[in-house]
Amino acid sequence: MTCHRFPVRVYWEDTDAGGIVYHANYLAFAERARTEYLRDAGYGQRDMAAGGRGHAFAVARAEVDFLKPARLDDLLEIESRVLWAGGASVDMGQLIKRLDDGAELVRLNIRLGFIALEGGRPARIPADIRRFFHERVSERRD
Repeated sequence: MTCHRFPVRVYWEDTDAGGIVYHANYLAFAERARTEYLRDAGYGQRDMAAGGRGHAFAVARAEVDFLKPARLDDLLEIESRVLWAGGASVDMGQLIKRLDDGAELVRLNIRLGFIALEGGRPARIPADIRRFFHERVSERRD
């Protein structure tokens, strides 16, 4: 599973006065997709934060290309791929598409840093999670 897919419906709360998705909401959609990618693999955020780990992934860098708008009631799909995995950070590529016509709407390149919740300092990604990312590094670089 090198590509994770996550559906999102566009609701009123996601749009501006013209019924077009407000730009910052694409970052929220992408965050949900990354969270579900990890959850589907058995790494819930609550377990990382509590459960003796006391850590979380935080966005260290985000590059976003807005290609076309999404509109009220569109059904979107967010594809998430691991592009690179290191000892304390992970690069992910994400593509937000409209499902009915397959139009590519937004491309994101995200760097996630693994941090200790207490103090917010970088931390080494646990071996099991690092292995999960390494096994899923994609050939595609956006």
